Amino acid sequence: MSMTIASRPATPRWATRVLATAAVIIWAGTAYAATPADAQEVAILDVAATRTATMTPRTVGHDRPEKPAWVVGDVPDTVWVLVELSVGRADEDESKIILREAERLAREAVVGHEDNIGRRFALAAVLGMRTDIEGGRTKVGVAADLHDELRAVLQLDPDHTRGRYMMGRLHAGVRRMGGVTRWLATNLLGGATLKQASWEEAERHLAFAEAHAPEVPDHHLQLARLYMDTGRPDLARMETRHVLEMSARSPMERAARTEAEELATELGVDLR
Repeated sequence: MSMTIASRPATPRWATRVLATAAVIIWAGTAYAATPADAQEVAILDVAATRTATMTPRTVGHDRPEKPAWVVGDVPDTVWVLVELSVGRADEDESKIILREAERLAREAVVGHEDNIGRRFALAAVLGMRTDIEGGRTKVGVAADLHDELRAVLQLDPDHTRGRYMMGRLHAGVRRMGGVTRWLATNLLGGATLKQASWEEAERHLAFAEAHAPEVPDHHLQLARLYMDTGRPDLARMETRHVLEMSARSPMERAARTEAEELATELGVDLR
């Protein structure tokens, strides 16, 4: 990745904590970056911090970007900003590095605040993103951690809308695995907690999320995908149209819209 910066604008106040975190990482990197991979990770986090400081989304009071619709409660700013920065990168390895750092920060935020739903959900959100892009044993292990974290969130608040959405998405993801892959994942790779995944539970959670937080594009998108996978194209078209009718303000929302456009084409939805 190459960047040409003519002049760097003043750092917004909302980005101070992200930059401070990155500064610690970069400073520590002089001590531990003994391999090319370590040096690359430090460099990528430095670029992520720089991009965070120069982002120009809609603002509230000109102090910080408006939070995307999926962010609720006490989700730490440093976590959701890194999650958003991980989306849509050309190099998937960069996204993995950023999400690992987001997970570290999310886990730190939970320590001593185990009953804080927002912080527990923030960790679940990061694990959900990692589940999407990791592979093999790592993917299964992260998915198992995600399931445990979501159970903790839903024990604290059984009607936590974003938690219900993520649990539904996890169930659907497991069901989309081929039979052999699912057996290997749940019996040999440490994903025993995922054995009970079902389309019925996926739909129950996703429909709840769509009904209670319809302002989140991905709630409609994941329900549309489920309807398509379970042979209900008319319902899938309806939910896909909902996504296309919404504005996309953040990287995650833009990614959802792009996926919805692809799904609409597959379903024969008129995009005009």
